[in-house]
Amino acid sequence: MKSSFLSIATATLGLVGAIALSSPAQAQSAPTDYNYVGVGVGVGDLGDSDLGLAVNSKVTVGNNVSVRPGLITDFDFSDGQTSFMIPVTYDFNPITSNGKLLPYAGGGVAFTTGDDSDVGPLLTAGVDYRVTEKVTLNGAVNWSIYDDSQVNGVVGVGYTF
Repeated sequence: MKSSFLSIATATLGLVGAIALSSPAQAQSAPTDYNYVGVGVGVGDLGDSDLGLAVNSKVTVGNNVSVRPGLITDFDFSDGQTSFMIPVTYDFNPITSNGKLLPYAGGGVAFTTGDDSDVGPLLTAGVDYRVTEKVTLNGAVNWSIYDDSQVNGVVGVGYTF
């Protein structure tokens, strides 16, 4: 599962980058300065499991720049793992004519707790889809670069404020 997920994650990161770089500059029809907090499903390298609970968020700190703290846990609190991620991202302009699909990419720091605790750099890329003014769907791929690197993904829904 890990090698196939790594292949999917690499392809997703490449696709998001290609779309963002090939999109012509356009006036924003939906601002990138929204914030949210949400929950979702985490998949990939999650300790003893390949599936877990994710909590994610976005806090705008400047023009097209956000901090997106989040965590993923495998629910095995006796000897499992919880991954914490704190990336700073560049929020690209919308790539759809309705202004609702907003890609981002960035990096930061990640750390895990549990039997294999570790700290290292983090690369992330994903998209937000503004369903309404108060609801944002989101998806991300995260690569935590440790001695034993981890790749995981998150699909979630957030309350936008």
